[in-house]
Amino acid sequence: MKTTLQATPIVPKVTMEKPALPTVWLDTSIGIKLTKIKRGEKLQDIEVQRGTRLHKLIYDLVRAEKLLCPNGDMEEEYVAKRLDDDVHSMFVELSLGVSFRHRLGIFDNHVFKAMEAYVKNSPTIHIPSSTYFHSDPIRELEELRDQRFIVSVSPLKSPQILSNRARSKSAVACGWEKFRQELVQKGRTYEEQLEVEHRGHWGGMAENVRRFEASMLSGTYDFDAFMAAQGPFLYRRVWKEMGGQPLDWLGVQTFFYSPHFIELPIPFVSSSLIADLVTGNEPIKESDSMDVELLSIGLPAAHYVVTDKRMALRIKQRRLDVRCGTEVYSMSTLDGLFAHLEKL
Repeated sequence: MKTTLQATPIVPKVTMEKPALPTVWLDTSIGIKLTKIKRGEKLQDIEVQRGTRLHKLIYDLVRAEKLLCPNGDMEEEYVAKRLDDDVHSMFVELSLGVSFRHRLGIFDNHVFKAMEAYVKNSPTIHIPSSTYFHSDPIRELEELRDQRFIVSVSPLKSPQILSNRARSKSAVACGWEKFRQELVQKGRTYEEQLEVEHRGHWGGMAENVRRFEASMLSGTYDFDAFMAAQGPFLYRRVWKEMGGQPLDWLGVQTFFYSPHFIELPIPFVSSSLIADLVTGNEPIKESDSMDVELLSIGLPAAHYVVTDKRMALRIKQRRLDVRCGTEVYSMSTLDGLFAHLEKL
């Protein structure tokens, strides 16, 4: 397939399909809150009332096949913490075993669709709801509902993996906070930083490739560098197979800088939230990086999202809820969600 570089890249229209059944996505903090309520831990009365009502509505509607509440990668946030097994069980209980693909698999799927549209110079990109799931979630729910037991694997608790993950989260939080302080001092606006973040995805991938190649040239074996470079090498291979031009890394970089990638739901949501965080006045929390990753999946995929108040405000301020066609709630604003769920 012969293609040429677009002199003026078109901005494609991205359509995001949601599941046929109403779908609610719960942030990890909400799952922890519901777990504490179920355990009878001391919380404010209003939290207990709202959490108990939310739990019952979701539990009953999922089993009546009127609602989806997919599990995601939330275990990466709370594994090895005080309530990790109970929180894992809470998400399995509410989802009835229905889950999203891993977020990296979802991201890859969307990238390939956008890459194909870019190579064909197509003005549209359609993201089917099936890209978020391993199989039809409605059929899966029907099958799981009739089972007496749900088999679920507990989160992996390898000490080395957990230690690496904890170090990485801490390093990201420290790096983001230092960066935030620098940007605030410079007076960087959200809009200015958003343009920088749109190009940040390729910058991160290019650094991963550089680190991997450096480890190979030095004769050392860096497993983390090897794994981090797999995505970029996969994209380069698919780019060549699709006939993308120019060839090799230059062409891949051109795609990742193009509106065909930037307008995809996952990079757009994550770039917007990161730009908001690092130009804001609130210190970065260690959980922020994972919240961004998970919300960039949950927000476009679900009809309803329940997250903490801080993130709900950010999403609405940047109108990401409008862009994704998703209603966003926190524990203090659940009345609107209750009204929707009680009509199902």
